[in-house]
Amino acid sequence: MSGTLVLDSQALSLFLRGDARTAERVKAAHNKGVRVVVSAITTVEAEPTGVHPARMDWVLSRLIVLDVTRDIARSAQRVLRDAGITGGHIHALDAVVVATALSVTGPVAVATSDPDDITKLAGGRVGVIHV
Repeated sequence: MSGTLVLDSQALSLFLRGDARTAERVKAAHNKGVRVVVSAITTVEAEPTGVHPARMDWVLSRLIVLDVTRDIARSAQRVLRDAGITGGHIHALDAVVVATALSVTGPVAVATSDPDDITKLAGGRVGVIHV
């Protein structure tokens, strides 16, 4: 199987804290040949207090960290506009996560604690997995 699993900030936070369910999900994805990615901005939002920097480095070494490029930023703007969301700062980081998911080829799903927002922003273009 191929494809991509994108972690939002809560999913990454859970992985950083050693949540067994999230760790198993990431391991299963890797075993199936699914790429596990995060947006670079997600690493800023997700870093929980008390996580040692070495733990962050170790976790990120097991993931693909995708930069927030100009194209991703423009895509995030379109995601917000297409969803009819104004005052995008409230949903800006979720829009970047969705834009990151839309930037990859093949099947893609976002692991999120907020499936309603991601579903609305993605408009059915990505799968959504509730964490």
